Formats: sequence, structure tokens, C-alpha cells
Amino acid sequence: MKKKIMLVDDHKLFLEGITGILSGIAHIEVAGRAHTGKSGLEMIRATNPDLVVLDITMPEMNGIEITRAVKREFPNIKILILSMHLDRRMIIEVLKAGADGYALKESEPEELVMAIDVVLSGLMYLSPNVVTILIRDYIQRLSIPDAPEKLEVLSTREKEVLALISEGKSAKSISSELCISRNTVDVHRRNLMQKLGCENLNELTRYAMREGLMNFDN
Repeated sequence: MKKKIMLVDDHKLFLEGITGILSGIAHIEVAGRAHTGKSGLEMIRATNPDLVVLDITMPEMNGIEITRAVKREFPNIKILILSMHLDRRMIIEVLKAGADGYALKESEPEELVMAIDVVLSGLMYLSPNVVTILIRDYIQRLSIPDAPEKLEVLSTREKEVLALISEGKSAKSISSELCISRNTVDVHRRNLMQKLGCENLNELTRYAMREGLMNFDN
């Protein structure tokens, strides 16, 4: 019996290419295609596919939101992310949302078919470059001292200062951006290091990156 595959991506030409690749696979049927996140979720509900090949950055709903919704309503439907992004936080967030695999759009057609088969078999598939990022992230986490308190103990202002530190902003820039004095910035930095168990600004920066405090708009 053929496995029903749903494709969701806002690039129509890319969808055409993926459809062409999968049309030659005997055990796969492309059951539907959607160009926006919202229409994709509606079509998933209507067709109940075995697997959804899903982009992350799309209009109306992004891939992380769709993954959460699908896994909440249809936990047996498999989700394979097919994205151009190698952003650590995006990868971690979509895997936390329940995605069963993460492949890159630059992959060869053979890898895409293999990724689909692996995910359909009940295993997780991660492209080699994705594995590398996750391993490096794990090693980085091991090198950062555990904070004695959680981020919840930080004030809103301290979180703002920490986010700006993580972006490489100087004390002068932070002072200007937050409209506070240089001395106040120094006080916040000392408090952050004490609360988070970090000995210097480098450790503060790495902590902010680990906890996803740096801003990203993709």
C-alpha cells in the first residue's frame, strides 16, 4: 500500500520539483500540496496523510506552529522538516515541537527519499549537518557551568541586558539602547554573573545563546 505524503512549502517551484522526485517512487503517493501554513494544516486535517514534508518559514503559520498542532491532533502523523535553515534554535524548537526528522533543501534527491523512508519506519532522520550542529551545541552546554538559579529569577531588565550582551553590545551601547546609566549596566552585569554562576562576560554570552535569549527574526 502506498504511503500518503503531504507537501507544505510556500515556494511553488520547489514544490513542483519535490513532487517530480516523489512521483517516481512506487510506494509513495503525493496526496496534497499547500503553499501556506494555514492551508497546509487544513489540508492535513482533511487528508490525514502518513507523513508531512514541511518547511519552517511560511506565511500565516510557521512550521513549528504546524508541527505542534499536528502532533496535538494527530500524533501518529509523521513530520519531516525540509528547510534551508541551519539555525540551532530553529532546529531545537521544531524537534521539541515533535518533528520526526530534519533534512536540508540542499540535499540530493536520494537523501530526501531516504529521509522519508526512515521517518515512515518510525525512526528519526537528521541530515549530517544538523547532527553536527546539535553535537556542537551539546558540547557547548557541557562547557558552561550550570546556573544556580533558573532564568525565571531574572528581572525583565536583567533579561534585556543579557540579551544585548549576547549580541556583543558594549556597556555603552546597552546604556544608550535601554536609556540607563553606565553604572546601572555594570550593576546588572554583576548581578547576572552572580545569579547565573558565570565568571565573565564570555560565559554570560554563551549562557544567553544556550537559553535562546538572542533575537532572531526568521
